[in-house]
Amino acid sequence: MSKITSDNSEKMLAVTVNGGARSVQVRKPSAGTGEVVIRVERVGICGTDWAMLNGYSDFRGIIGHEFAGIVIESESAIIAGTRVTASINIPKDIDSALDWKKAKHDPDRTAMGIRGRDGAMAEFVALPENILHKLPDNVDYASGAMAEPLAAALHAVELIPSDADETLIVGDGRLAQLVARGLRYQGIPAAVLGKSLKKMGMMRKSGARIIEDDHAKNGDLFQYIIEASGDEKGIQTAIDLVRPEGTVILKSTMAQLNEIDLSKVVVKEVKLIGSRCGDIAKALRFINSGEIEVNDLISAVYPLKQAARAFEAMKNPDTIKIQLSPHGN
Repeated sequence: MSKITSDNSEKMLAVTVNGGARSVQVRKPSAGTGEVVIRVERVGICGTDWAMLNGYSDFRGIIGHEFAGIVIESESAIIAGTRVTASINIPKDIDSALDWKKAKHDPDRTAMGIRGRDGAMAEFVALPENILHKLPDNVDYASGAMAEPLAAALHAVELIPSDADETLIVGDGRLAQLVARGLRYQGIPAAVLGKSLKKMGMMRKSGARIIEDDHAKNGDLFQYIIEASGDEKGIQTAIDLVRPEGTVILKSTMAQLNEIDLSKVVVKEVKLIGSRCGDIAKALRFINSGEIEVNDLISAVYPLKQAARAFEAMKNPDTIKIQLSPHGN
């Protein structure tokens, strides 16, 4: 076992489903066989975290999966002092965790902060070695914690043909911003339908064309739409604005859906495609090379002990990404 000096307290601060949108005291984790304990330096708040707090699943533990930190205790080949982030999904056969595409669909998987495994919105997290990704030297903790959402955005972009005409993004939040940057990198023209003038202004800088709410009345529809609004109304808007035989890629995770009219999906013969986790290693390469910027999307950073304030700040319509800093870094 390798280990570096750390706080050996039995308790730590964390945000749990049972505790709500605030930090509470929980037991500090220890490393099992093939695992490491990571001191979390940055962790982001995302739409899935909100959904978990609102009853998305029966998981009751620590939430959070967008993080970066430093290994402080290891029962594996990973050396203490290594800076890392991690994939979300942990398959039953941990050796297959290296195949992220298979891991996320393993019926017996656990998922960090979502299903059967505590997440990283805490001072420390214990995770298997095989899901870890070392941070390149040029990638700081703030950027490292953006690798997971960037990977998810790029996975959606990969579903769009490289020769596609203008693709519509429904939404202007953190994931939609990353989708716009991924489309720009791929050379696919983008349009955006959002709510915040500030956020849409940032997407304009990413090369996206801004459209209005009444766009559908003009009959100008889209062959490909990526829905990243986090709102059931956004899903309906995407269905309304897609062309006959077009494709809508769904990114939003919500605790419940109330009224979605699927008749247009049938009548227009629309393809609905779900998209979630992506390739963390690929996202880190984009961040490390500077080909896709991510740190300018971080609206504010709060200490973990001020998690309640951080979640409240997420309600500001101009907020893009909030990160928590459990140890002040």
